[in-house]
Amino acid sequence: MLKRNIYLFIAVYALFVIGIETHVYWHARFRPWQPGTPIGRIIFYYSFFTVLSNLMLAISCLFLTFKPNCNRYSFNVIRLNGLIGVIITAIIYNSILRGIHQPPNSLLRFTNESLHVVIPLLGILSWLIWGPFRRINAKVVIGSILSMIAYAIYIFLRGYFTHQYPYPFINIEKIGYIKALYNVSKVLLLFLGLTFLLWCIDRLRR
Repeated sequence: MLKRNIYLFIAVYALFVIGIETHVYWHARFRPWQPGTPIGRIIFYYSFFTVLSNLMLAISCLFLTFKPNCNRYSFNVIRLNGLIGVIITAIIYNSILRGIHQPPNSLLRFTNESLHVVIPLLGILSWLIWGPFRRINAKVVIGSILSMIAYAIYIFLRGYFTHQYPYPFINIEKIGYIKALYNVSKVLLLFLGLTFLLWCIDRLRR
């Protein structure tokens, strides 16, 4: 029962925080580089790796709350993407982006810390304690990697047409194609390394 309650708490917490930011960005434009229309801002908001990672973690925790033995391929890919995504989110934000990103008010400071620190920590600790394990295999890893590549393609295509990029280290218009692709390759390598690490932990916990 405790396990299900923790999963439910993580899911509700993440969806609550994302819901707050969705509401805020629908009604307000805080920076000049954000889209001018509410719909544009929401599409841009849901293009952030941070938001998508926390959302996938929340969806996987919601599944585990009501169907703890779920072993569908789609669930396993979402679960792995959510776990690795929030780890990458925490690493990159706290090592690179924290110094240049200042939320404009106390409410967004709360949501910002939740998405970049609290929820990633809860997500990975809950997995290390309860799993579920025996969910990571070659097919799931391939699906996870392909979805990561698809996300990168989407970001660059969207940036090409809208001139808007969610992160400065992939902004082609400011740093150029070579550096942007180099930075993406580093993130992809980090993704692969974390995938291998979680795969090893999954095998050891069996």
